[in-house]
Amino acid sequence: MNRVRQLAIVTLSIVVFLLVASYFLAMLLGLALFFLTPTGLDFSPRPVQLYLVFGFDVPFALKTGQLFLILWSIFGLCFLSAWRLRESFHNVVRKALSRPLSTIFNNWLFAMPIIASMLFAAVFQIMSLQELFGVPTGSIPEPQTPTQYFNLYLSLSYAPVIEEAGFRIIPIGAFLLAYLFLIQSERRSSTMSSWQRFKLFLSSFLYPDGAKRMVGVKNVAVNGIRNGITRGEWIMLLVTSITFGVAHPLSGIGWEVGKITSTFLQGFVFGVVYLAYGFQAPILMHWFFNYYFYTYALSTLYYANTFGILIWIETITLTLGRLGLIMFTILGLKKILTPLEKSEAGA
Repeated sequence: MNRVRQLAIVTLSIVVFLLVASYFLAMLLGLALFFLTPTGLDFSPRPVQLYLVFGFDVPFALKTGQLFLILWSIFGLCFLSAWRLRESFHNVVRKALSRPLSTIFNNWLFAMPIIASMLFAAVFQIMSLQELFGVPTGSIPEPQTPTQYFNLYLSLSYAPVIEEAGFRIIPIGAFLLAYLFLIQSERRSSTMSSWQRFKLFLSSFLYPDGAKRMVGVKNVAVNGIRNGITRGEWIMLLVTSITFGVAHPLSGIGWEVGKITSTFLQGFVFGVVYLAYGFQAPILMHWFFNYYFYTYALSTLYYANTFGILIWIETITLTLGRLGLIMFTILGLKKILTPLEKSEAGA
């Protein structure tokens, strides 16, 4: 049994390493597409199409290439944070064989390929079932010119930052901030300095689990998902996820009613990983669905070798995701059935 466990961890680690390497390659390909291809070089100096960003005039000059670099830098910061928080990536890898399997989820960069693949497979299955029963998902209109391809690429690149800030980080972070300051004010024996209050303010938005530890309340790292997330936070997750789901068909860019279910599920998972790992987790999950896949799809138009990589990524991701969902279902059923079996045996 120990050998089977070790083999499973080694195999999983190899798959995770390959997928993480493909994430970093996607980051490099993004720069190559924008600044080394003929269309990218023509597109980068253009003024930002204002409807792409916020829907109103930006009061300062901004080129599309500059905006892409800003977004790319934010993604880079997220990957750096994912490497270091909660436990460093290299430390999780180094101790993987000597600790329980669940500890691989202590680091977001290690956990991300697993969770993202499971969510990808679940969304794929939901959309397939809906289409089978005649519930349309819709789609963004297919670009017709090279410039339109890059316009869409820029849109898909800023959506993870803008939408995660608007739907997750700001509303959930603000709720948590109010909750933690209320808890702290009730503990009159414990006072905080101005610096500690400032740290709590920042942590509530950037690293919610760390903010909880500062105040001394239950958190995900110590108490797990079920006990480390409060009832109020669960309600906020539901509200923001429903809003996120409904916003897509209402956006008028091509999504239909079937998009609500898949984006609700995505938004809910994005919110959970935000509370568990910090701001970088939902941004990178959104990056995975937007930037990551489209980067490889767009790269096939300029770099022929990337087509094989794209097929490999889709195959590995779906396979890992489906296996993960099966294991998740088995473990869930086992957790439900075990107490029932014990109660029957006691009777």
